[in-house]
Amino acid sequence: MNWSAIRPEDRPKLEERLDQAWKTLYDHPRIAVPAIRETLRTETSDSFLIIDLCNLLLNFGPKSTEEVAGYFAHVDVNAHPSGTFDVTSTMAAFHCVPCLPSVARILELKDLDAQLPAHALPVHLDLGLIFTLGQYGDGAIPLVKDRLSSDNCVVRGNAALELGWLQPPAVPESIRELALKDSCVTTRARAWMALGLLDDPNLPHLAKERLHATPMPEKEERLGLLNGFSASFLHEAAEALESLKDDPDSEVRDAALRELEGHEELEASRSGLKAKMASISKGQGSKARGQLERAARKGRLDLGKGDPEDLLWILTPEDVPLLNRARAAVLNRLSDECLSEYFPLTYTARGLRHFQADAAGKVINSN
Repeated sequence: MNWSAIRPEDRPKLEERLDQAWKTLYDHPRIAVPAIRETLRTETSDSFLIIDLCNLLLNFGPKSTEEVAGYFAHVDVNAHPSGTFDVTSTMAAFHCVPCLPSVARILELKDLDAQLPAHALPVHLDLGLIFTLGQYGDGAIPLVKDRLSSDNCVVRGNAALELGWLQPPAVPESIRELALKDSCVTTRARAWMALGLLDDPNLPHLAKERLHATPMPEKEERLGLLNGFSASFLHEAAEALESLKDDPDSEVRDAALRELEGHEELEASRSGLKAKMASISKGQGSKARGQLERAARKGRLDLGKGDPEDLLWILTPEDVPLLNRARAAVLNRLSDECLSEYFPLTYTARGLRHFQADAAGKVINSN
């Protein structure tokens, strides 16, 4: 069975039957668990069934994570995208390091329409990548970086975007190559977004080169370029957005105008950063680092009455590894609440790589 082959109007009935089957199995665990394992050992072709049973086995207990990773290693993840997210996010939440190659198979998903039922939170593909590989933090960087050379353009694009969220200390040259030369438009669009998230100093020059190419990049890629400019802290990103406000497509034009307003606010923040940095005390820095250390251990950020935005001027670029540990840890809660901590921490990590490095005359992003 393949989820994409099922008509949308038939999916609710299938989900209802699956829910009934799961309830029956939950009610009879002594019989169900051995039967599930036997099916997983013998089934080789029905990826939907394998993924669903892997998910069910994980729900019976965390001790099955490595076992499930073995069953999951060769399935067609696109046969059951939401099930793939459930399996990979659960393995990640149990901090299963040997499971990482199986978790990384989420990079193969073409699309995702999942949810966290307990929180009524829709999970699209970008968020699915964050909730899975993001939980491994810096530990996922080498594997994801390796996937940039995959022969699957979906994997290449997803890997580039995930590296944007993981924030490696240096911008991989291969992402620049993907943005300029990849044969798949979606891969190029995601690579541009990644370069923006990583504040690649080469982004404005590379984007100008691409926008002046003949023929003009397709709309999807121009939107990817726009998203990259929007994400970037670079001064020159605003100039690049100016070049898109006269785009022939109204969606691109409107988005460029909106993001230009955002960059005006960014410049205001930038102008006040040096004054704030000069006013901090050693006590403030020590307190913030202690809060981040606790977040990295407990998976929850508690700043007391503090504002997450203050971390940007209290901390230093040397605190980025600690921030990355805290970012990965809070995702373990798999909720909309944890995202309200993850995204401000991510903004701070990115800002420290650019704002404070720029203010201190340092270069954090190396070629």
